[in-house]
Amino acid sequence: MKPDPTHDRIETSRARLLFVLVVAGTALAASAVIHLVRYLLLAVNRTQPLPDPLIVVSDWLIIFGGVAAFLAYVWATLAFMRWVMDLRAGAYEDARLLDPRRPVWVGVLVGVPLVNLIGAPLVLGEIAALRVAHDPSLDAERVGRRFRRLWVAWVIVNVTAVLALIARAVAWGSDSVQTGANALAMVIISAAVSAAFAFWLTRRVPVLFDAVTAVPVPKRRWVAVG
Repeated sequence: MKPDPTHDRIETSRARLLFVLVVAGTALAASAVIHLVRYLLLAVNRTQPLPDPLIVVSDWLIIFGGVAAFLAYVWATLAFMRWVMDLRAGAYEDARLLDPRRPVWVGVLVGVPLVNLIGAPLVLGEIAALRVAHDPSLDAERVGRRFRRLWVAWVIVNVTAVLALIARAVAWGSDSVQTGANALAMVIISAAVSAAFAFWLTRRVPVLFDAVTAVPVPKRRWVAVG
């Protein structure tokens, strides 16, 4: 049996995406914990002073956690873009059709923040429609339901991230300790939600298109009478 380079490329990019999602989820979870510790330190500092070395260490941990989470996010985005492009190439090749979208535009729709709120479901939806149309064993309703859940989760992640950025921007322009604490709490929520989404996605990606139509079960069974 001849090796299928397109199929192998899809499997490789999917495996890479799953690995990167685990890394990103771990980095985001660590960032959430670091920011939570910082929040607790600020709460304690309201009533009693804290040692300067402890404050310095927490400052550096915040910086390290933020940079690690950002780099993991960029890496995950690039891995996701590669996986989607390979999926489209495989889907259109199997259908013996030419992809109407150039790879650069697919990358923009999938990889640019906020644009991918609409672009990613659009591009993935086209792949799903193509695969369902050319594979009678796939259940279109189940595939569509999985994509809707994925999109809702993606919207929640982006909304919390935008709210965290807005809260941070407001805190930077304010001298209020409470405003800074509120911004920190929003960052913790956003990092925790993003980490949960990354880990959840590692379970959803492998079965996203694995929605085979269920075999109908007869409602009436005949029982042999002796």
